[in-house]
Amino acid sequence: MRSVAAIVLGAAAAAFFALSTSLQALEARNTPRDEGLRIDLLQRLVRRRRWLLGTAAGVVAWPLQAAALTFGSIALVQPTFGFGLVMLLVLAVSMLGESVGRREVAGVVAVAAAVGTLGWAAPHSTGAFTHVGVIVAIAWAAVAAVAPQLLRLLDLRSGLATSVSAGIGWSAVGLSTALFDAALADRRWVAVIAWAIAVAAASWGGLLSEMTSLQCWPATRAIPVAFTLEMVAPAAVAPLITQHGAGPVGGVPFALALVVACAGAALLGGSRTVTRTVSLTEP
Repeated sequence: MRSVAAIVLGAAAAAFFALSTSLQALEARNTPRDEGLRIDLLQRLVRRRRWLLGTAAGVVAWPLQAAALTFGSIALVQPTFGFGLVMLLVLAVSMLGESVGRREVAGVVAVAAAVGTLGWAAPHSTGAFTHVGVIVAIAWAAVAAVAPQLLRLLDLRSGLATSVSAGIGWSAVGLSTALFDAALADRRWVAVIAWAIAVAAASWGGLLSEMTSLQCWPATRAIPVAFTLEMVAPAAVAPLITQHGAGPVGGVPFALALVVACAGAALLGGSRTVTRTVSLTEP
């Protein structure tokens, strides 16, 4: 039952994150390209009501993600974010009258099958992070926070670079949130504050990178990269940096489920039916 609760809460968080992305992207597409990876971009966006509504949806999503991680492991919860792409599909059909084809059906089936398999194969709880795991999570959040500045200094403002940076940022949020939950459960208040700061810093980097990627790259290319990294990267490294192991049968079902989740995310994220909800300004 705890795994079911984790999947339901994770899917709910994914739905709010997807709504957040769609609302924010509609505004990001209409901003000057030379503001990409700069605080000026967010300063401009924060004055727009629709972007603020998207931000509010993202704020609602994070406590749901944190709650999901109290019921299930990060190896289970992060792949449920594939349901965010399913949410975008639902929005495309209900709001825009888009049709559902074989690609979209295959993507939904793949995500659902992967998450269902992970409900059995993934460890039921994240377990304690190893000392190395804590260091990895700190470094991951730090890289996510400074990635936009590094990309700007290196003049790497391409859609691919910023989409990867966004995926790194949102995956760092997942890892930091798991450690935030653990510190909160143990009432280690200094650690709670530290990991809350890490969540905020990684979110900042992920948000700025994501808005920039949606400025300069079609949503059909930006979304699969960022979503797949967010879904799979934390889950894939979890067995290496925590004490919960890789699950039954030597972790083979777990690994196969992650591959299927990637495939489903690629099918849905690359579907124009799905990305119509975040690319209304594209030709």
